[in-house]
Amino acid sequence: MTPLIIGTNGSVAAINPETGKIIWETSLSTGAILSATNYQDISVLVRGDVVFAGGAGHLFCLDAQSGKILWHNSLEGFGHNDISLAMDGVSVQFLTKVERANRGTIN
Repeated sequence: MTPLIIGTNGSVAAINPETGKIIWETSLSTGAILSATNYQDISVLVRGDVVFAGGAGHLFCLDAQSGKILWHNSLEGFGHNDISLAMDGVSVQFLTKVERANRGTIN
């Protein structure tokens, strides 16, 4: 069974797609008192045995089986925005979030 990998709120998690249960969860802490990735959207890209995760100007590489952080790059000089990831013809990008409101009633 291949897990579903998600990134949200400064964390990455592996989810069992058959049961919905969390297999592992990793907070992408940068080691600072207030982590730059807390509550941030996280892009994830799975490549073999690793998961690349980026958000708020930080890039992480995690072990896909355990969620252990293998390395972290603060991407100095790139700022603190969302991270788009691409490898081998696969691209993960954030699009502008749109909030829609019901503008009337249906009779």
